[in-house]
Order: sequence, then structure tokens, then C-alpha cells
Amino acid sequence: MLEKGEVRYTDLADLFTSRGTLSLNLKDLEEEKLIQRRIVTSRPIQAYYSLTEKGKEIAKRMNEIKKALS
Repeated sequence: MLEKGEVRYTDLADLFTSRGTLSLNLKDLEEEKLIQRRIVTSRPIQAYYSLTEKGKEIAKRMNEIKKALS
């Protein structure tokens, strides 16, 4: 999400074995204001997710930690 900016729900679902688990995780991240959801009401309805500024900052720091540990 950090590199792409905005990702469709179906693209994220391809990375997880359980859509239920994905939905719960996305709701948690949205509640923590780390991601934001945008709904497009055309047919079919589409949901897009992107990092908030808070989410981008945390992702940046996590990448710095990853680099320091490798």
C-alpha cells in the first residue's frame, strides 16, 4: 500500500487465505486511523484502501527498523 497508494480489496484478498480475517484486520486498522477506505458505488461496488498519514509514518519507521535489522 505504501508504494501503490491505493489498493482494491480484491487485490488484498488475494494475499490472504481468509477474507473474514482480512475484513477484521482492515476494520481494526481503519479504527486505529492507519488506513482509510473509499467505496465506489458503481457496479460492481468496489472498496479501495490507502494509508493515512499516520499509517505512512508507521510504515516508514517499520521499514527503517527492517533495514537496521538486516
